[in-house]
Amino acid sequence: MAALAYPGGMGMGDVKLAGMMGLFLGAAVAPALLIALLAGVLLGVVLAARRGARAARRTAIPFGPFLALGALVAVFAGPQLVDVYVKHFLH
Repeated sequence: MAALAYPGGMGMGDVKLAGMMGLFLGAAVAPALLIALLAGVLLGVVLAARRGARAARRTAIPFGPFLALGALVAVFAGPQLVDVYVKHFLH
């Protein structure tokens, strides 16, 4: 979605990493991507609070490290997070 809004904003490395995460993590890729997005948003909010919204929007932040963080969490707790979601929100 972000790649459609601003094509130069996301490199294809992020897309390749997310694809590989999906192959290796299976269903646990969903919480991994959610964690990556939340971590990126958190950093954006912190930058906006410290530097101001205008300066924060001009700051380039690579997304790969956030994807890696989400993948690490998913490796260790991904299936449990998927089970919690299925039990509490789909039934």
